[in-house]
Amino acid sequence: MLGGINGEYLADILLQAELVRDGYRVTEEVWAAVAYASGLHHSGMLLRWCFENEIPLKFWGRLDDTVPVAIEILDKFLSIRSPDYICKLVKHHHAKVIWWRGFGVYIGSANLTYSAWNKNVEAGCFIEEAEIDPEQEAALRDMFDRLDEHASPLTDELRNLMVERAKKLAHAEVDAKDFWSHTAVNDWQGVIVTSRKKSSERQRDSFLTEWNETLQVLRDIGHRVSAPEARPAWVDPSASPGAQADQFLHAHYYHCTFDGRRANYAQHFEKNKLRREAALQDALTWWKSLPSAPSDSPGEDVVINSTSKELANYLAPDRLINLTKDEFRLVAGKVHAMVDFARRARNRMVNLPDGRPYTIPEKLDALCETIWGQTTANGRNVLGVLSHILYEGGSDQLPQRLWEAIADPAWKIDGMGISAIGEMVGWAVPDRYPPRNGRTSKALRSLGYDVKVHVT
Repeated sequence: MLGGINGEYLADILLQAELVRDGYRVTEEVWAAVAYASGLHHSGMLLRWCFENEIPLKFWGRLDDTVPVAIEILDKFLSIRSPDYICKLVKHHHAKVIWWRGFGVYIGSANLTYSAWNKNVEAGCFIEEAEIDPEQEAALRDMFDRLDEHASPLTDELRNLMVERAKKLAHAEVDAKDFWSHTAVNDWQGVIVTSRKKSSERQRDSFLTEWNETLQVLRDIGHRVSAPEARPAWVDPSASPGAQADQFLHAHYYHCTFDGRRANYAQHFEKNKLRREAALQDALTWWKSLPSAPSDSPGEDVVINSTSKELANYLAPDRLINLTKDEFRLVAGKVHAMVDFARRARNRMVNLPDGRPYTIPEKLDALCETIWGQTTANGRNVLGVLSHILYEGGSDQLPQRLWEAIADPAWKIDGMGISAIGEMVGWAVPDRYPPRNGRTSKALRSLGYDVKVHVT
């Protein structure tokens, strides 16, 4: 994207980030780490687009004594008073990264200023969501996490400090001592040196910490939801607690967090983050009271009582490595994350020619064909990779092997992201490693759990 140089403008992304595709909202929320923002009227196209279309927005602007984010923008965030719209300011921040979550990410040079969007020579690139690989996603998350860790949250006090600072600048009163000593400011000293190896290790450690913490949450929920006092009459008492946890969260997500076509799990998180136990208990009470499975095609009862056992059989040690291509396609059709990824993937990603719309089964066929034909750098096919994750080594090290499969080219299969692998692992060993995909994480967040929602 080079603006007037090649006719590709950042503003065009707003026109392409369709609100609804195939009945689903494409852009679930926006994360924008952009240093400078000079106002809503002339330069705030992205911000106005989020506000006007009710797209949740997290914005990290630059914090320094030159007031790089316009007071008008600070006032707008404060006046909305909504957990869906968060503004924070960060010292030593000069990034220009905009992530339309669910649609794609822009990385470039453009600030949220009139000149950057209309006059300057700006250079950047846009990567569609389905093309963001797990290593890129981890690096992006690492950046946003670091910014958030050292940010100053927007408060009335910080806004007032910026107003006073702007007045001093207008009168050439440029002494910054009082500015940086204010209690509203996080005077972060910045990143000094971070080697590539250390960054990679930090990403791995962060992933494993979060994955293991969430794993225990899912185990605990499985224990509670499978107890007689919480289990609906239509659930087989012998069913796996992990499978019950998965389908309990599935039902809660689709029947308790949606407002029309939009899942308001972020809004529910803000409401429940300080009452997680009460929120979970409310959900368990609702689940127990259901006279029948709330979903269909298939219902939660079918998945818990039948499908989970079928998948466990296909993914067993002596069966998995010998699956035929048709059997792999059958398994994929029962894995929520793979069906969902196939639905979202662009045609070219699954080697389908453009020119007509494809059904989800057609796209899933193409995805499985693409996955089946790959070989990793160390010579494994998809069955070899899954067998390695599940059964080659101690069970305690399974999360480490899972990380290898999404971050190490020696084990990576394109089209098999963290959600698909996490769910397959769960169906193979549901009680020790309950299924986890993007929908699982969204459901947990809606109940107040501060877990990460992985893209693929």
